[in-house]
Amino acid sequence: MIISLIEDDVALREGLAFALKDAGHEILQGETKALALRHAERADIVLTDVCLPEAEDAGIAIVREVKRRWPMVEVVVMTGQGSIPQAVEAMRLGARTYLQKPFPTPSLMRLLSEIEQLKGLRQGISGRGGLIGASRAMRRVYAQIDMAAACELPVLIRGETGTGKELAAHAIHALSKRQGKPFIAINCSAIPRDLAESELFGHEAGAFTGATAKRAGCFVQANGGTLFLDEINSLPVELQPKLLRVLESGEVRPVGSNSTQKSDARIVAACNVDLEQMIDERRFREDLFFRLDGMPVVMPALREHPEDIPAIAAIILERMPAARTCTLGMDAMAALLGHAWSGNVRELMNLVRRAAIVAAADQPDGEQVTIQAAHLDLPDAVPALPFKEAQELAADAWARLTVQAALVRAGGSMTKAAGLLQMHRGAIYKLVKRLGVAIPAGEAEA
Repeated sequence: MIISLIEDDVALREGLAFALKDAGHEILQGETKALALRHAERADIVLTDVCLPEAEDAGIAIVREVKRRWPMVEVVVMTGQGSIPQAVEAMRLGARTYLQKPFPTPSLMRLLSEIEQLKGLRQGISGRGGLIGASRAMRRVYAQIDMAAACELPVLIRGETGTGKELAAHAIHALSKRQGKPFIAINCSAIPRDLAESELFGHEAGAFTGATAKRAGCFVQANGGTLFLDEINSLPVELQPKLLRVLESGEVRPVGSNSTQKSDARIVAACNVDLEQMIDERRFREDLFFRLDGMPVVMPALREHPEDIPAIAAIILERMPAARTCTLGMDAMAALLGHAWSGNVRELMNLVRRAAIVAAADQPDGEQVTIQAAHLDLPDAVPALPFKEAQELAADAWARLTVQAALVRAGGSMTKAAGLLQMHRGAIYKLVKRLGVAIPAGEAEA
């Protein structure tokens, strides 16, 4: 994580910075409010002394400003014995907690680990890579990604346009033993038909008009890494036997060459149509299909896991460059849950971003922008889901995230989590069972 460390005691600051860097964190150091706010634009956590030389309440001002401008950035304050009241005030303004000096380094490390887990839950990164969602459908995807990453078989990712197939491919590469090696992505539908062979396999100088120099193809560029072939269904029929031969032999013959080159690229392909139907229509080779379909990954349409929409929309808004905090009103959330989403997550991203801009223009005053259903301008004449059902899905999605976050803070203890949420232990147990909430390792209870 990126941590902004604001402390005027140079010896303490440098000691903490050394320990945090040793734990794998990136540290941005300073001793003023101005530096803290500059760091907060890209930091995950601001760790600040509550009292700084420029003002006794500088730490309080840092908390207030950071939580106003970057609500997803966590703030932890450090305090001496005499400044406990300021620390309490900081927590009232949104600080995660306070650490009383002197504090043992392991305590700080445990706290940072907890925050890291919480940030992961909030961002839906119970998933893999850039994929977001904690629904049963997405957990199935994550299991498929894990299996694909653990082996060397070719992978075929299926799913409609906009479901995140390339994100899944990136996740497979990042989790595999090939991480750190090249990840080359090519969209088969975007290559001119007469250049497809050269793009994939390379060519020699003079192989065809315009080939003034030798060029390595994608298979050679991705050697040792992963080659992602998106929209493999668009690959010309005449090239399919050549691709099959490369997959079987691991050898590439550039256009215009009499010799072959070895390529150890791992193939991850994706398609957005029914390949079996294309096989029946003789537009896709059956033997190539079976070769590619070594480890299947199926990306669900967004309408199949609408309970993930609140988390996805929240991350879209968080990542928008904006001077004001933007949130979704309940009527807007219900409208999103009731939409048909033919364009899936890509459509959701465009719609939410556009709505945030419209809402900001509609609400010129105040620090926070609230997106209403009218700002979305959804074309559905009739919602895909009844309002009550959509409202229940939204409530369940937020309940799942809240309960899981509380369980992380409580080290897996349902009793402690119930105390944090001011709920009866039996009620939280029922929620865990009904919503399929994962209980983190620790002192987990039955």
